[in-house]
Amino acid sequence: MSLLIKLLILFFIVLIIYQLFLAYFNYRIEGLDTYQEYDTKNPDNAMILIQKNSGNIEVLRDQLNSVMGLNKQVQDISGNVAGLQVQVDNLVQAQMEYASQNYPSSTPEISGVVEDGTTDETDFNESGVNETEETDVNVTNIDVTE
Repeated sequence: MSLLIKLLILFFIVLIIYQLFLAYFNYRIEGLDTYQEYDTKNPDNAMILIQKNSGNIEVLRDQLNSVMGLNKQVQDISGNVAGLQVQVDNLVQAQMEYASQNYPSSTPEISGVVEDGTTDETDFNESGVNETEETDVNVTNIDVTE
């Protein structure tokens, strides 16, 4: 291996070990490093907490109003989905009607089958070909462009 590849492998191993070290030996929780304890018995600190709570309430109210604005869009989309479901149901029904009109309603007669549904051994020659069966194949083309 070249020297560059060996150095890259060593670099990534050191990087992984460093990340494992940070994960296991770092006790600082993100977001809690700037937390300060308030003295709730001090009236000045109580006002700070009241202002902080009112600011949090305003943020939550704004977020709730933005979610409530999505209600009209959700109603419009659910109406579109219901309309699409009707269209799909109509399409399936049209395909079923087309299939029932273009395919035969009776089962075709198959040569070489006796009445109980099995084949008779006398119907086949030594090579396994049915001697009574005709070799002409009738293929029906269905026009699907309509």
